[in-house]
Amino acid sequence: MRNTTRTTIASLVMLACASLAQAGEKTVDNLTIFSNTKAASAEAALKANAARFGLPANLNNLVLVSVKESLTGKHYHYQQMLRGLPVDRAEIVVSIGNNGELQKIFNESRHISAKMDADAVNQMYNKAQISEDEALDKGWKNMKVQHNLVSVPSTALVWMPTKDGVQLARKVSIEAEMPTGGFVQYLNAHNGELLDSYTTSLPRTNKGGERSIAARNAAPGQMLDMKAAIKAAKDAGKDTAGNTSKSTGGTVTTAAVAASGINGSGYAFDPDPRTALNSDALTDTSAASAFDAAYSTKTLRDLTVTSGVYKLTGPYVNIKNIEAPNTAPSTTTNGVWTAKRGNNAFDDTNVYFHLDQNQRYMQSLGFTGTKGIIERSFDVDTDGLNGDDNSHYSYSGATDYLAFGHGCVNDSEDADVILHEYGHGIQRNINANWTGGDTGAMGEGFGDYWAASYSYSTPNGKTYHPEWAFSWDGHGSCWAGRMLNRTDAKYNSTKTYGAHQSVTENGVTFQSDELWSAPLYQSMVSLIAAGKPRANIDKIILEAHFGLGSNIKMPAMATAIVNAAKNLYPSDLTYANTFQAKFEAQNILTAVVPPGPTINETESNNTIATANPVTQTGTTVNGNMGSSTDADYIAITVPAGKTLTAVMTPNATSDYDLKLYNSAGTELASSVKGTGQADTVTRANTGSTAVTWYAKVFYYAGGTGATNGTYTLKASW
Repeated sequence: MRNTTRTTIASLVMLACASLAQAGEKTVDNLTIFSNTKAASAEAALKANAARFGLPANLNNLVLVSVKESLTGKHYHYQQMLRGLPVDRAEIVVSIGNNGELQKIFNESRHISAKMDADAVNQMYNKAQISEDEALDKGWKNMKVQHNLVSVPSTALVWMPTKDGVQLARKVSIEAEMPTGGFVQYLNAHNGELLDSYTTSLPRTNKGGERSIAARNAAPGQMLDMKAAIKAAKDAGKDTAGNTSKSTGGTVTTAAVAASGINGSGYAFDPDPRTALNSDALTDTSAASAFDAAYSTKTLRDLTVTSGVYKLTGPYVNIKNIEAPNTAPSTTTNGVWTAKRGNNAFDDTNVYFHLDQNQRYMQSLGFTGTKGIIERSFDVDTDGLNGDDNSHYSYSGATDYLAFGHGCVNDSEDADVILHEYGHGIQRNINANWTGGDTGAMGEGFGDYWAASYSYSTPNGKTYHPEWAFSWDGHGSCWAGRMLNRTDAKYNSTKTYGAHQSVTENGVTFQSDELWSAPLYQSMVSLIAAGKPRANIDKIILEAHFGLGSNIKMPAMATAIVNAAKNLYPSDLTYANTFQAKFEAQNILTAVVPPGPTINETESNNTIATANPVTQTGTTVNGNMGSSTDADYIAITVPAGKTLTAVMTPNATSDYDLKLYNSAGTELASSVKGTGQADTVTRANTGSTAVTWYAKVFYYAGGTGATNGTYTLKASW
């Protein structure tokens, strides 16, 4: 009786303590994580935080465009508007947990001052604009379209954020077959100048050349006639690039294919012949008989049968011809595929099996129904890319698809390649604005991880080069593949990491993709060794992708993963702590340290000689920009062997910039982001003694004075 009483009293004490938990928050780049903060609604959360994000109190510049649901809550996506036009990729996403608490706010919106608004009016009504046809013609020539269109090109008038405000732009979307591929281009609406662009075709390597407008413009060969190509696309009934009429918040949706309940069978490599046989000896030119023991007979679920013909079209995969060399999908009259490698029918069955299985795996994690990710019949061409040795995921708003090339080892023979490309689709179908920031490297790194997660779960996955990505397609004469264990790769916050970049940091050279795959893979290996199921690890990583937008950097994405681990498994912090440790090991996250002191910036400190001193890590300086000519210097003393990270956050309606100098006045680093955006500089002290550097905060635009000129600078090492 006394034991029961003690247990009850202890429980009451714990509940009382929990009810006293204080609200908290943590901001990393454009992501703010909240704790113990109730939210009546997404709109209420935005109104409560309007001032900090530079939003009007009535939120009249935001439009709710979609609500996504994940395992832990709902995510409300708001598009910023200006004068009736969207500010491109400027969205704010509010995530509210199933428990009614505010989880996070992702903010890529831009404060629009009266001056910026007046300039926008001038651009819209007083400056000449190029027409849609002129924009399309310029975009076509910029990317030198040489291959058939996958969809009909489109243009839209949008605002493009700049440091000084917004620029009226024609957003041109053109999606062609690879190697041309797809691009979104932003052209100055007044003179047609190319302002920015990004690729919508995501290949597994840069083997076919850099994916950029400049590279496309310099490609040898003739350009297709635009009018004839567009007419052919329209005659073929192809969708319009960038068209979201069939989508919800940018997520592609297509007509559902019902599960038929009719299964077939076919051969597959699971996950690839080398891993299946635990052998390095296999090469692309090995005798056909060398592969016999590597084949597995697999069930091909829920096939479509029409007039006695079995097709590899099911509720989650649709094998079809999309790109050259225009190979028709294989069919059978009995539902049994017996083809082996070297026959396109084997590529069809191998891809169908792995994608269908992977989709059902995601559903088993809870991502189904309103929480589903690509829970539809997904188009795949197993013989595309004009025969090149590469593969890609491509999207154009209304459609997306995968295509695999047949150069050297057929890409569709390796589950690593298949699931890597599917990984791109997973990310984009969760977050339609997965562009900018470090998303290039993170997209490739996540794809490598997603493939490795499956391979690691197979019988030989833990023993046959588990550190290899693309165990069959790569690591041979075809190409070098990538590694999953590059723990020597270190993050540098002053850089932006695109896809497939060669990076040298502190004398160590690695691929940008490996910088992101390493902490994910290392976390998985450690957690599985600790007895944690693979399913829980994958669930965390997928969940973390919800509630985000564009221009995500690695620290923000890593923070989202650690936070997802806490939300999904609050009583088992092994998950969150492991991810945190692995991200810290790559310098993507910094160690969690107790808050340092808070001091006030004091004048006069407008020179190096009069700088305010900071000597303790975690120190926050509350500053004030007294006038448009003011400059504040902070002297930061960093111990030997430590790396300084200084983050200056202006008030939401101002634009102040940040530079770092040595004692001689030589500039060491700088950051000049726009209104309301935090500027960050980093510098490693590689010497054997402490060094003092000088952070300079200076005015660019916005408010001044005690009320409107506030900022904070936090120095950590």
